[in-house]
Amino acid sequence: MSYFLCALTFLTRIPIPVKAIDQPETFKKSIYFFPIVGLIIGGILAGSFYLLTKLFPQTIAAALLLFIYVLLTGGLHLDGLIDTVDGIYGGRSREHRLEIMKDTHPGAFGVLGAVVILLIKYSIYTQLSSDMLVILIAASVMGRQAMVWVQIFYPYARKQGLGMLFNIYGNVPLFGVTTGITMVILFLLAQINGLYIFFICSIILFILASWLSHLLGGLTGDTYGASCELIEISALLTGLLLLG
Repeated sequence: MSYFLCALTFLTRIPIPVKAIDQPETFKKSIYFFPIVGLIIGGILAGSFYLLTKLFPQTIAAALLLFIYVLLTGGLHLDGLIDTVDGIYGGRSREHRLEIMKDTHPGAFGVLGAVVILLIKYSIYTQLSSDMLVILIAASVMGRQAMVWVQIFYPYARKQGLGMLFNIYGNVPLFGVTTGITMVILFLLAQINGLYIFFICSIILFILASWLSHLLGGLTGDTYGASCELIEISALLTGLLLLG
């Protein structure tokens, strides 16, 4: 249970009365529950959107859902996206990009990237009908699973940092378990279309992560968050095309 709570407290801002976690093994094993936490986040978003559309016009409900998403996740992954975009488009070399990404102040490139992502999400939300809410759940699961994959298959670009808490590079058994969980969840949500979402997003993630790793000499905690956000968007768009 402590591993699950660790994953839940790390990926969300759901108030849970747990003691401070300082054991590296707890962080490492909490990764097994990332897809499950994605399922919880997606379920909360889907339930919230269903209720919001009963009370407000679709456009207002979409804006409120976006607000709920940011509150629920604390903007954790969005912050990673901002830093990643700043580093990639503002840096001239690997070292310069990594240095920019360490800066706590968001730059113009990062802010623009966040605005674009939020606008795309909002636009997708306005197109969702009540029988398409499984897309929200599938996207949340895929986004968190993406964070697992990139940590397993790509080395950490820094000698220290938040991403080192998990230290799962090369953990093939973890890949097998979390991938199986993700595929089962997506199949139960949308049958064959769920698997289409899975495979399409997997290809997109491979291209994205390989590109980022080439530019940075590995990945960082910021790029984990960016991967989550971009794969969520990919899953939402794919789901909209398949189920819309």
